[in-house]
Amino acid sequence: MRWSMAQWLENKASVEVAAPLETCWALWDDRERIPEWMPWIKSVKVQDNDPRLSRWTLATHQFGRDWEFSWVARNLPPVKNSKIHWVSERGSASLGLEIQNRGQIKFVRTSPTSCNITLIISYEVPDVLVPFANALTPLVEGIIGKDMERFRDMVTAGQQKVEEGSKVSSNTAAAA
Repeated sequence: MRWSMAQWLENKASVEVAAPLETCWALWDDRERIPEWMPWIKSVKVQDNDPRLSRWTLATHQFGRDWEFSWVARNLPPVKNSKIHWVSERGSASLGLEIQNRGQIKFVRTSPTSCNITLIISYEVPDVLVPFANALTPLVEGIIGKDMERFRDMVTAGQQKVEEGSKVSSNTAAAA
């Protein structure tokens, strides 16, 4: 179903990450890992026949029922270490419900060992549902804000392990 009168709504969240920008970029660029920090995304599967395409599956439990919804996204040409962005493919959605969406992750180096990351998700909403969707903006931004915090915590924990490993290697080498 395609809406004749619709608007694009935008939700965003940012996080400061104490890890090199290149590390963060590599994780986001590996689309199939995104469910590790976005639990409402059940899976992201890069298509074998075209690696620019990936099938995203959202899973949630609402109104006493499990729901799954999927769509195909097309990665647009990235701006290396600055922006990853995508747009949903028309006609790719499950359940016969076509909600166009697009998004981007922006990376800004704040020091050699830290960066700021902003996730922006936009979706097309029929005009009649815009007031309802606008009312949900704080909830959606809260969800993606928690996702960004999970990403930061995951990367920070991994970075600490790397640093501890190099200290152990340095101490072992110094002792030898």
